[in-house]
Amino acid sequence: MSEENKDSAAPETPAPAAEQPAATEKPAAAPVPTPTAQGGLLETLKTNRNAQYALGGAVVVVILASFMGGGDEVTKVNTAAVAIGQTVTVENPNGGNSQLTLAPGMMGAADPDDTEQNVCLVKGAAKGTIEEEQIAGLLSYVKVKMLEGDCQGKSGWTSKINIKAG
Repeated sequence: MSEENKDSAAPETPAPAAEQPAATEKPAAAPVPTPTAQGGLLETLKTNRNAQYALGGAVVVVILASFMGGGDEVTKVNTAAVAIGQTVTVENPNGGNSQLTLAPGMMGAADPDDTEQNVCLVKGAAKGTIEEEQIAGLLSYVKVKMLEGDCQGKSGWTSKINIKAG
């Protein structure tokens, strides 16, 4: 009987984990729903440095391609071919006023209230005569003596873009 007691006691002692039968293992858990594509992408970007670098590189390539692509068209501003003594119309092509200054190249720094630099403000379109032509920087300027309008009799420099022949 002592052998029987030994046999009956054996199943009561727990077996090591490697020797446990498969029946005592936990059943497989229900499948976990897969995250959405956006959630998976964000998780990958949060945890994977290589994915972060790849995304950054792709963004830089797209930005560079957008700046470098196209742009082959060069638009040239049409300026009138004028000669000294020719009568022209002074008119801003953008619809505003044209400024006459004391020297060429002062158009960007010109303040309408600055009487030291400005000769006159041509409002609308007015006739004038070309006295000189000069290039300052990359822009062409002409000196015009006004024949009509508020600036009649005054002479000053304006950008050649503001000049129309005739």
